[in-house]
Amino acid sequence: MPGCEQAKLRNFDMTLGVRDTRKINALYDMTGHDVREQGHLNDAIGIFPEFIDDYGILILPTTGRYFHVPYRSLVPRGVGHLLMAGRSIGCDRVSHVAVRNMMCSAASGRGAGVAVAVSTRRDEGFHRLEIGAVQSELRRQGARIQ
Repeated sequence: MPGCEQAKLRNFDMTLGVRDTRKINALYDMTGHDVREQGHLNDAIGIFPEFIDDYGILILPTTGRYFHVPYRSLVPRGVGHLLMAGRSIGCDRVSHVAVRNMMCSAASGRGAGVAVAVSTRRDEGFHRLEIGAVQSELRRQGARIQ
């Protein structure tokens, strides 16, 4: 383009609107069904309102409905000694729209941090960690997980 010879490309990812990226294959990959049907999962480490704003779906967090954020979605398949949090947890493209939000990322981050502390205290690996111990500590801290 004449006059743009010195232009540089910045924020390529944002420019193209690529949102469904940087996710792990987890022990459990959350689904759009989990988000849209109030998935209540036994290994919940947090909750988040039903909120989807992409792929032709618009559900605003005004319904009072919520889904559980499962611990298994933080644990990568085939990788030891690693937990993920935020937009990188295991999920499909519709559930990713919900979990990539800052508040949901904070809930998964808190869950991951508590899981690391519990894992260290109990000398248990992330893949075999007793989720009840993690949930008890989250509740003790005042986290809403159910």
